[in-house]
Amino acid sequence: MRHNPIANMRRQSGSTLIISLIILIILMLLGVTAMNISDTQYKLAGNLQFENAAMNNTETAISTAENWLATGTNYTNAAFTTYDVANPHLYPIGYLEARTAPDNDPLTMDWDSNSIQVDNTNQRYIIELMSIGNRLAGSSQIVGGRASSGCNQVNTYRITARGASARGAIKFVRSYYSVLSCPPPA
Repeated sequence: MRHNPIANMRRQSGSTLIISLIILIILMLLGVTAMNISDTQYKLAGNLQFENAAMNNTETAISTAENWLATGTNYTNAAFTTYDVANPHLYPIGYLEARTAPDNDPLTMDWDSNSIQVDNTNQRYIIELMSIGNRLAGSSQIVGGRASSGCNQVNTYRITARGASARGAIKFVRSYYSVLSCPPPA
């Protein structure tokens, strides 16, 4: 019996072609999906970098405010007694709470006009006086039955800082800072 190639061609239905096309389509869809996932992960990593930059700017502003309070007599600035327009970032006790919304909350207030700008526009802070002349817990000026000249009074300040990144990520950090505030010896 002879093998007839023309007769064999008539019996083939083309299933190999259809199956190979289906496999190619599946591989193409897997490749497109992998590219989309990779692109999304790239964007997420970039967003995290911008959030980190905003947090770094915020922490720099907090540090700048703490250094300002700790230097010399800055903590006794007159703006902490009566609000002074020349110092829009220094607030006396209760001043912010007495203002109307949204200017009574550091998270919603206009930072451009109510805060001090650090080195660049992405770092800003405000300082609020919270308490005056508090005695440190567990401390006394009498140590070992003798009078001590040590200072145990502090003024407490609340520092709120805002940092932003180049792409608009914004972070807020609030810190409480105490400064020794003993009256000068007589």
